Amino acid sequence: MSTEAVISGNNSDLIAEVAKLYAVGDPKIADLTYGKGVFWRKTPHLRVFGSDMITEPKRPHNFTDLPYRDATFDIAVLDPPYIHSPGNHQTDHRYQNAATTKGMLWNDLREQLYVPGLKEAKRIVRPGTGLVWVKCKDQVQSGMQRWCHIDLCADAVRLGLYPRDLFILVAKARTANGRWSSQHHARKPHSYLWVFQRPSKAQQSQINREDPFRF
Repeated sequence: MSTEAVISGNNSDLIAEVAKLYAVGDPKIADLTYGKGVFWRKTPHLRVFGSDMITEPKRPHNFTDLPYRDATFDIAVLDPPYIHSPGNHQTDHRYQNAATTKGMLWNDLREQLYVPGLKEAKRIVRPGTGLVWVKCKDQVQSGMQRWCHIDLCADAVRLGLYPRDLFILVAKARTANGRWSSQHHARKPHSYLWVFQRPSKAQQSQINREDPFRF
């Protein structure tokens, strides 16, 4: 059965589909924002080293400053809180956004969480074959669209990562639609998972010559 880029379901459905193509064999996986481990509920066969400052007392690591040695993992997974300016947001009980990102706008989340997290994720995966999986979601802030998945691709390319694949998760469980009295943008019940690759020096030279992603 082929792997599809668009998945309907939840995060564990998404990860199960991605793993069919990008976690073959017995890869050593670092989930840097493990939470309660919901990503891995449908892939218990995978070898996952979860870390989280709140939920993982064995590995209470800050994903922007990891204790792991360079090039020690095959895959690093990053899913920071991405709801901007959380307070009484209806997803707080699931993601604890307000506990870590209260008052932060998208550019704050991008600069303080995603970019440092991408740097560390790139550092700990193996050159040439190492992958970085990053979850994100587009959103509307101050009445304007924030194309977060495009911003993150640009950041990853600047850091020397190659955008190898992009998956779209269409959520079956959706948040209530009662926040605004009138609608000005299409609702977005979908999120994204980027698969970035850490190139070897030879691969990076080829990428530089062909320059498929110029930001």
